[in-house]
Amino acid sequence: MAIFYLGVDLGTSRTSISTSTGKRMTVRTCVGYPKDLISAKRFGNRPYLLGDEALDNRLGLNIIWPLADGVISETSDKALEATGLILKHIIAEAIPDKKPEDSIYAAIGVPANASFKNKNAIINVTKSFIDKILIVSEPFAVGYSIDRFDETLIVDIGAGTTDLCRITGSMPTEEDQLSITKAGNYLDDLLEKNILKIYPKVQLSRRVITNLKEKYGFVGVGEPVQVTLTESGIQKEYDVSQAINDSCTALTDSICAAVQQLVASFDPEFQSKLRSNIVVAGGGSRLRGLDFAIEKSLKPYGGGKVICVHDAEYCGCNGCLKMILEMPESMWERID
Repeated sequence: MAIFYLGVDLGTSRTSISTSTGKRMTVRTCVGYPKDLISAKRFGNRPYLLGDEALDNRLGLNIIWPLADGVISETSDKALEATGLILKHIIAEAIPDKKPEDSIYAAIGVPANASFKNKNAIINVTKSFIDKILIVSEPFAVGYSIDRFDETLIVDIGAGTTDLCRITGSMPTEEDQLSITKAGNYLDDLLEKNILKIYPKVQLSRRVITNLKEKYGFVGVGEPVQVTLTESGIQKEYDVSQAINDSCTALTDSICAAVQQLVASFDPEFQSKLRSNIVVAGGGSRLRGLDFAIEKSLKPYGGGKVICVHDAEYCGCNGCLKMILEMPESMWERID
C-alpha cells in the first residue's frame, strides 16, 4: 500500500495541487451543469463539465463558482457538491496511478477567514477520496513554502479574498490574520465599470476583463494600454490605461490599509522587522508596481520592504505539501 501526500490550494478562481510524486497542475474552480435536455444531449448526457471545458461551453451550462466569495457557500448544496467534484477531479488527475488500497493524505489551504463550519464542509465533501486531511490558512502556507518563520507579513491576493498573516515563529493566532473581500473579483468588477464609464457602448465579458487585468494590470506609472474591443459587433482600438490604473489603485489602497492595520497592531519592538519582511503572493502579486505602492504606504510608519513570490501559482499548494510532509500525525484529521 502506498501513501500519496498532496498539497492543495483551494482558490476562488483556480485550484492548484502539488504531489509527493512531483506532479503539479491547476484547474479553474468552477463546474457547469447542463441547462436543459438539449444541452445535456449536446454534452453526451454528462451530468457536469469542469474548469476550462465548462467555461468554453458556458452558453449551454449553468456555471457554479462554489467559492465565489472566497469560501464555500454554507447554504448551497450545489456549491458543496461542486467543491467536492473539483477536488476529486484534480486529485484523480494528479495521481492517475493510485490503487484502491492506496491512501491519500492532503493539506488543503483555505482563506484566513474560513469559519469552522466551512472547514468542516471541506472535510465532509472529501470523505470518499481523502484519508487524512490538514486544513491550513493559505497565507501561512505561503510563508511555510518559502521558510519564512520569523517576523514576516504574508499578503496573499486571490480572486475572492486578500488574506494577510503575520508569521512570528509559531502557528498564527486569529489576531495575526486578516481577510478582506477586495481582491481579484473586486478588481474585475471595478475595471468593467471604469471601462464602461469611458466607453459605454463597448461589449465586455468577464473573461475579457480578467484577461485585461492579468495581462496589463499595473499601479502607478505604466505604458499606454491599447486593446482591441468590440462595439456593436465591430472591433476597434481603445485606450484603457486610465481605467486599469484607477481600478488597480483602488484595490491597492485597500490592501495597503490592511497591511498598515496588521503592522500598527503588532508588538512595537518588532514592527520594524515586520515592515521589512512583507511577502506578496497569489495572482494579484503579478500587478506591476504593487510592491512599490505598499512600500510607499509604509513611509509614515518608518518605511518597509516588499517582495513578490516567484511562483505565484504554486507557492500556496507547495507550502501545504511541505506542511503535510513535516507535520506530526497528531495535527492531521482522520476522515472516517
